[in-house]
Amino acid sequence: VTGAEYMQAQRIRSEICRETAAVLREVDVLATPTSPRPATPFAQAQDPDFGFPRSNTPPFNITGSPTLALPCGFSSSGLPLSMQLSGRAFEERTVLGLGHAYEQATDWHKRRPPV
Repeated sequence: VTGAEYMQAQRIRSEICRETAAVLREVDVLATPTSPRPATPFAQAQDPDFGFPRSNTPPFNITGSPTLALPCGFSSSGLPLSMQLSGRAFEERTVLGLGHAYEQATDWHKRRPPV
């Protein structure tokens, strides 16, 4: 990675952080899918040609936003689904509190897919 490429990546990261912070000024927490598709069967996930994106978590890794992934159901083929709750910087308590409330109101975290 050249110095110019690194600087460009940092500019993009800063913009993503600004845009995320602006959205989170309007809401307490964002709820989004953890992945753009259901869980991937193991054999398929090992295939390097499987394709991307496999996860919706990178934007929150870049911003440092506290984020919690939670099970939220199963696909029609029985594969697990999950959502992620993302909050403002240093507001882990809000994210974890909402995640706890969700688990108290549902039983998805207790269910297991058929093997």
